[in-house]
Amino acid sequence: MKVVISNVQRFCLKDGPGIRTTVFFKGCNLRCPWCCNPENIKFDIENYEYKEEKGVYGYEISLDDLEKEILKDKEYYENDGGVTFSGGECLLQFNKIEPLLINLKEKGINICVETALTVPTETVDIAMKYVDEFIVDIKILDEKSEHKVNGNVTLYKENVKKLFDNNSKVIFRIPLVPEYTMTKENMKEIIKFLEQYKAEKVEIFKIHRLGEKKYKTLGKEMQEFLEVSNNEIEEMIGKIEDLGIKAEYCNI
Repeated sequence: MKVVISNVQRFCLKDGPGIRTTVFFKGCNLRCPWCCNPENIKFDIENYEYKEEKGVYGYEISLDDLEKEILKDKEYYENDGGVTFSGGECLLQFNKIEPLLINLKEKGINICVETALTVPTETVDIAMKYVDEFIVDIKILDEKSEHKVNGNVTLYKENVKKLFDNNSKVIFRIPLVPEYTMTKENMKEIIKFLEQYKAEKVEIFKIHRLGEKKYKTLGKEMQEFLEVSNNEIEEMIGKIEDLGIKAEYCNI
């Protein structure tokens, strides 16, 4: 079995507890205009040519070789570290990589995922057997606006309920995008949602433009967005903490 990934990034400190090795899978079913990894939206390997530069986004790797790459950093995992699967949407690949997940758990490797959780419920069932921590995005919960990111609020909420019913460890992560996630209607839905699902922690972050060049290599333009003020960040943290949930700004 082979999968397509774009990168194995080592010594990551913001992708879960401890020192992490983060594996970025290609392929995502959402279309968030602020995405900072546009090279991971398509599932296929992509060749590009930009100005004088030629390159490739993605490569095939066997599960055995991917396990070897992950285990190269095993000495860093002993103090709460481990492997984090990201993307794209990594959970869309979990039916393929279950043998790898089994091997990692047998070796005592902590597994974390970064996910938008808008995935088939059977995929979540697989993940719950192996994943130690879920970092789950909260994006658009206003059903009238879910189409803006190709979302499915009903499916998302069903999957969140699964995680909490299973007593899975969950951290929510909210991208602050004035035109999308921070609308009055969506903020109302987010607060109502957090009242029901009190995660261990909620991280909020401002989107950035570090992926702008990657958009250009793919023949696209990254959308411009309004700036989020420090007052808005503090207000958001206050609203979450008023619910009795730990909240922090995360510079990612």
